[in-house]
Amino acid sequence: MSKHPKIVLTADRTLMSPYRGISLASFFGCAPALDMNRSHDSFWYRILGNQVTPRILFDFICNPIEHTNGYANYAPYGLRKVEAALLRDGFAREDVVVAHPDYVEQFIGPETQVVGTYEMDPLGMGPVTMTFTYGRKQQSYDEFYNADLHHRISAAKKRTGSKARVIAGASGTWQYNYDPAKIEEYDLYGIVEGELGGIGPEIDGAAGPFFDALIGGEFDMANPFKKSQFKVEIKEFVRSDRTYHGRFIHYWNEPSIDEIPNIVNPSMHGMVEVMRGCGRGCKFCDVTLRPLRYYPVEKVQKEIEINMKYGGLKNAWIHSDDIFVYGLNPRTTKNMQPNREAIEELFKGIMATGVEHTNPTHGTLAGAIADERLLPNVSKIIRSGPNNHIGIQCGFETGSIRLIGKYADRKLAPYKPEEWHWVVKTGVKALNEHYWVPAFTLIMGLDNDETPDDSWETIRLIHELETEQPDSKFTVTPLTFVPIGLLEKSDFYDIGNTMDPAKLGVMYKTWQHNFKHGIQKFMGKVGRDNPVKNMFFTALASSLGGVPLTAMEKYARRKGPEHERVIEKIKASYW
Repeated sequence: MSKHPKIVLTADRTLMSPYRGISLASFFGCAPALDMNRSHDSFWYRILGNQVTPRILFDFICNPIEHTNGYANYAPYGLRKVEAALLRDGFAREDVVVAHPDYVEQFIGPETQVVGTYEMDPLGMGPVTMTFTYGRKQQSYDEFYNADLHHRISAAKKRTGSKARVIAGASGTWQYNYDPAKIEEYDLYGIVEGELGGIGPEIDGAAGPFFDALIGGEFDMANPFKKSQFKVEIKEFVRSDRTYHGRFIHYWNEPSIDEIPNIVNPSMHGMVEVMRGCGRGCKFCDVTLRPLRYYPVEKVQKEIEINMKYGGLKNAWIHSDDIFVYGLNPRTTKNMQPNREAIEELFKGIMATGVEHTNPTHGTLAGAIADERLLPNVSKIIRSGPNNHIGIQCGFETGSIRLIGKYADRKLAPYKPEEWHWVVKTGVKALNEHYWVPAFTLIMGLDNDETPDDSWETIRLIHELETEQPDSKFTVTPLTFVPIGLLEKSDFYDIGNTMDPAKLGVMYKTWQHNFKHGIQKFMGKVGRDNPVKNMFFTALASSLGGVPLTAMEKYARRKGPEHERVIEKIKASYW
């Protein structure tokens, strides 16, 4: 047995934290960490220096996962898939390590041949992060801790004389195309990305051949004439007076369900996958470019049982891109009508494992209400109730009927774009009646095509939900438009420089809703952990929740009368 493993897999702290069991706190990594442009004469610089969200607070909430002698006890689901695929494809157990990010150095040595990092938002360009950092004018904790991890990997290699190739993978690697200087800074040998921009390559279908080729030096030179399932592209980027190069490795095969391995060690949050792809075809999303594949119930159960047996987990996060599409064929199913029987059988199988709580990660409002028996039946199976709320992320996207019809008409199927407001209101009511709490995301600056009228339509729809359904439970998070999916040739929405008054109004209204209706009204009522902890974090959120509203009001005063009028109009008419 060699002193160091051949392959070290890891991820940064923000992706390897249980976040103290706080619902939706995993988004906290998108929070601004540093503002390098802060005036040294300012009050906040004297108190916090360059810190924006105090690091002591972030590190407390983003607590590190448990480890066993540096081995991560839990890891991101995608990383666990790669680990399982390597073991399936012939690598010895002692040659593959999933390392805790705080202890990654101890596994890197002369024998180490590859260090692979799993990256979701490595440079802070994700939609949520771009919103919270004003278009990267500040550095997010996602970017801060990703940089910290890479700097420590580089230092460990230098100290031990390791020649390990460092590769970055997962769905965030597209970001290196926009900031190629980081490729050099992090000493990245290669970046694994999909054929279609933001799609994370499904490397778990061919992990063995991929790592064999990587270790064997087959990717050192790009040879377009050699037949291979992997394509190597050397990209050149000219930035100001500097030229950067990056090796991008593409893999576009879609593994069948049989080729996707089951995890062998526990995943973060008890996450398991039940399908890949979506089939709804929203133009701003890359998931819709994947073919639909469904896990049979038995495969899902086996992964849940791994999490329960080796991780002691009693919950299961059920990952899909739209749980209400599970089991249907969008090409032959009229109007995307849900396959209720398949969904019911899936959740019966999940609960049969003995888990105490389960919730799907994503679902559409249209899918939730398209079959009036679906929500009641599934809710009964998973035992939702006043003490067992079910969180689900839904795409609100926009209140604009024009934009929803232009970019996401199939998101509404079996309904029509002109019915969008009815779908949203009916969906919230139906979900809440069965103790489901939707966490909405909306897109600001969608394809840079959003007019002030579109923005005000969004503000009005949120306000109508509040007034027509005063006891409703939902949150709304604005995201800036990021060019992926069928819109990958478009430009980023530059929130830092093009925040018109109406879009500021959208941001202000969404946070006002989250603060007044989410944090203050129901945050403490939907937690499943101990009441003392729920009360503590509700009090913390309540004390800090008004800070963004104050910051936006100050921003409006700096920008001028038009921005100020929007804030005052919302306070007067939409509060």
